[in-house]
Amino acid sequence: MISKITSAARKQLSNIWIIAVLTMLAANIIIGLVSLTTVGIVVIGHLSVGLAMWSLDIAKGDEPRLERLFDGFKNFVNPLVAYILMSVLVVAGFLFFIIPGIIVALGLSQTFFIIAEKPETDGIKALQQSWNMMKGYKTTYFLLFLRYFLLGILCVLTLGLGFLLLAPYVQITNTNFYLEVRGNTSDTFDEQYIVT
Repeated sequence: MISKITSAARKQLSNIWIIAVLTMLAANIIIGLVSLTTVGIVVIGHLSVGLAMWSLDIAKGDEPRLERLFDGFKNFVNPLVAYILMSVLVVAGFLFFIIPGIIVALGLSQTFFIIAEKPETDGIKALQQSWNMMKGYKTTYFLLFLRYFLLGILCVLTLGLGFLLLAPYVQITNTNFYLEVRGNTSDTFDEQYIVT
């Protein structure tokens, strides 16, 4: 599964690397700036949904548009609730040692993709669906992040420039992971979650 989705990500990015790098750079700068303030609580969930919408467009072969980053704000409540609850649950998991926190983070990792595909999904339901969706897939997702970590070490050797390429690669690979798992667990979703 990992080789399939990583190979697909490289192919999907092959003709749009510049756009992808600039979009991810803009998103990460905004998230980095707002995370230093109390505004981050209100903004990060919405930007995460917008980033998921942008990357889903790429994974499905649609034209990537920078303004998609801000489409997460069109439904204000659901991303906000999802982000706050996810943050609380992950922090609570880490308070009970590191491993429970990692398990919780992995289990809830698909929440923003779920809201991106169906914005009217309330935050609590999106968290529940992510948790159910990730049953049997947490180890694979963890191994995928170990791969990112190793690639990150290589990026350090490029004086950090490699991170410009790694960021969109990680985002699109994670999107492909979501689509793959969602396709394999489609019986846990309404028919309207299925993309043909």
